[in-house]
Amino acid sequence: MSSQQYNNGVITTEPPLGFNKTKRQWARAFLWITSLLLILDRPLLSLITSSCAVYTMHGGKWLSQKNMKWMSASIISFLVSLYSLALWTESEFVDEERAYELKTTLSMKHRVAEIVWGGVLLLVLALTIKERIDVAVDKTSKVIERCRSGLEKQAKQS
Repeated sequence: MSSQQYNNGVITTEPPLGFNKTKRQWARAFLWITSLLLILDRPLLSLITSSCAVYTMHGGKWLSQKNMKWMSASIISFLVSLYSLALWTESEFVDEERAYELKTTLSMKHRVAEIVWGGVLLLVLALTIKERIDVAVDKTSKVIERCRSGLEKQAKQS
């Protein structure tokens, strides 16, 4: 249940528990899609998904360390997607016969930006999954240890 506060004549309602966590989960989902689209050379679609990630995170608590991490990743993804789309569009307007070197340079720059940031983003997202797996394994091992010690106590009593 959310609580209400009276602040300078305005009633503000605090968000429910898990509000920021849900925003982070949605942002991560959009960033997974963005990273794959960047690697697959789809700058317009990656621009759309990264803007969805930014929009999702903008309503959360900005000073939270977790939110700041995902907001930063979302903003960087948006900027890389925009840069990549701009270079891709410019390279499409360049005549290949007259300015082959310029066209190749523009194409290469946009692909490098997409592959590098897409790879970094995939790495960050994969490490997040690894952290969750490590926590789950640690908790499971503690439960197993407690069960084993409980069974040993029962065996000694019998």
